[in-house]
Formats: sequence, C-alpha cells, structure tokens
Amino acid sequence: MKKITLVCLFITFISAKGQLPFDVYGGLNIAGTSTSDFTRFDISDWEKFGLKSVNPSSSEGRVRIDLEGMKPSAMNIGIMIGGVRKVNDNLSAIFEIQYSLSGIQLLATNIGVNYAIMKGDKFNLSVTPKLGYNRGKADLGAISVIPSYTPPVILTEGTFNEGDALSMEFSGLAVNIGITPTFKINDKLSILGNIGYNLGFTSSDGLLCNGITVPMTSRGVVQSVGLGSAQAGISPSITSSGLSFQVGVMYKLSEN
Repeated sequence: MKKITLVCLFITFISAKGQLPFDVYGGLNIAGTSTSDFTRFDISDWEKFGLKSVNPSSSEGRVRIDLEGMKPSAMNIGIMIGGVRKVNDNLSAIFEIQYSLSGIQLLATNIGVNYAIMKGDKFNLSVTPKLGYNRGKADLGAISVIPSYTPPVILTEGTFNEGDALSMEFSGLAVNIGITPTFKINDKLSILGNIGYNLGFTSSDGLLCNGITVPMTSRGVVQSVGLGSAQAGISPSITSSGLSFQVGVMYKLSEN
C-alpha cells in the first residue's frame, strides 16, 4: 500500500507539468537513524510469583530483551524521487519522497529549497534545507525466556513469551540541511548528489511485543543484572536523526 501511494503521488506530481513547469529526479537515498536507551533488560512477573533468585521454588516467569544487540543499522538504504521548480536564477523549490528498502522501514516526505552558492556552465553547488514528515518502523527481533524460569510472563499489561516479536514505530517532523552538487551532462540530464544531516523530532508509543506496548514504567520491567526486582529505568527510542546521503539523476522537463 505504501509503494502504491508513493507511485500515485509521483504520478500526480508529473501530471502537473502543464500548469507548473518543473524537473524530476530520482536515485539512491541513504538515511541515518539513532537510538537511545537500547540496553538489556528483563520482564518479570516477580510481584505475583516472587523472585526465583531469592526462592528457587518460585514459578517466576522472566524474559530477556537484549536491545543492545538489537540496535537497528545507523544507515538505511533506499530510494528517493522528487521534483524541482525554478523560482529565480538562484532559488528552486523542491518536493521529495524517500522510502528505505533495507534496515528500518522509513517513509519520508519533504519540501525545501535549493539556493545556489556556486554556478557554472556544467557544475552548480547549492545549500538545501528541507522540512518533512517521517514515519518508520524497526523490526528488532524476538524475546527469549531465561533458562529455568517459568513461561509465560504474565503482567496486567499483557503476556510475554518465548519468541514474541519485538518492534518499534516512530513518526514526526524532521529538518535536514545539506549541500547539493549538480553536474550537467546535456540539456536534459544532470547528475546530482546531496550530503546533509537530518534532525528528527519524532515520538514513539514505545516497544511493541506482538502488538502489546511494553510497559517500560511497570515494576515488572526490571534490570537484568542480579536477576532482581530493580526497575529498569529506561525509555528506549528511535529517531530519524543522523547523516544523509543521496546520489541520482535529474531529468529536465521545464522550458527554463
């Protein structure tokens, strides 16, 4: 569905040619992401069954979530398509869609401008600020029951068991600032690139385990060290902040 939406948006943009002259581009997009509080912790029903580390006959259920080993890639490879409309000799408006094909599933829509700081017959260099909306999902892996503990882990917020899939979704605004070099091949084709930094102002509902939000503030979410009952005190998150790289081809549709 997301891919169909992308295609429909792009076709709509193309169909505006008669009323709004512009150039189109597409190519490779590498988007950065960052994480915080991705550390190891346990989920335990010790409040109901007691701690097995204190009483070996306890029926405590305890699963381990090793987020430290589940960190998603800091760089995600995908594609980008967009359009550029010339405003004046030094300024162009841009609209862009990005979709990651590896690592985190990330869909981004951006608007921005190219402001030329160097112009030549073949080579141009522009400053490119963008403002956009990002939505992403990371599939992190599965949780595992600690040996000798009794599955499943039963909390009031939900039940957690061996092999349950972990994921995290996030969305929000993002600001990108970058440098865009463009090299003209002929009257219609140009090669372009972009090197920038993306600052994401995203939020998340938290870790999802088979559709259940892991209650990070619950007393059942505990530190792994010592197999005790100390609350983990963490709030894992993913944002779309990080370095970004683009390389592609631009095709000139406009008359100017």
